[in-house]
Amino acid sequence: MRNPLGKLALVSGAAAAAFAMATAPAMALAPTNWVVGPSSPENFTAKSTNVVLSINGIDMTCTYSDAAGSLKSATGNPAAVGTINPVHFGKTGEPCTSFLGTVNTVANTPWTLNVTNYTAATGVSQGYISGVNARVSVATCAFTVTGTAHGTYTNSTGDLKVAATPTELTVSAPTAGCSGVVATGDHPSFNGDYYAVVTGTTTKPTIVGS
Repeated sequence: MRNPLGKLALVSGAAAAAFAMATAPAMALAPTNWVVGPSSPENFTAKSTNVVLSINGIDMTCTYSDAAGSLKSATGNPAAVGTINPVHFGKTGEPCTSFLGTVNTVANTPWTLNVTNYTAATGVSQGYISGVNARVSVATCAFTVTGTAHGTYTNSTGDLKVAATPTELTVSAPTAGCSGVVATGDHPSFNGDYYAVVTGTTTKPTIVGS
């Protein structure tokens, strides 16, 4: 003899599951349409006073760094919305420093600004810079850093916050003077805040994803 209570429980369970599926919020979709403002394409300049490249306990600090490039609206995810070219680390009278001495960095550009996510409530885009390539020299040591650097961009402040984790960037081609300090395959971190404006103005460029 069939158990009517068991059948009722089965029907009730199925109904509850169907209701839960119907009322559950839809999963947010990743943005695929990216609009650059105030117009597109847009040229920009950016400056930073707090750039730090750290490797094996050695901090290489720049109190001055500048960059320039262009932004444009794009589609896709990830989407390439910008090109950084050039970028400089330090300047005459204000070089980058470390306890090993003055640090000289030559960036091989262009680098590409890619976006992957956008929070409308805060106006913040998440993404990464690809194609990072720079030759770093300090004392008798010189080495190349390549890879990507994740970060965020905030529309209200124009802050491009770079926060590359030690797994994103890799050292190659160290000179003999780097022995015991930096080696091939080492992974430096790279952090800094670059404040961007539309070239020749005080207007902050915007990036909006939908």
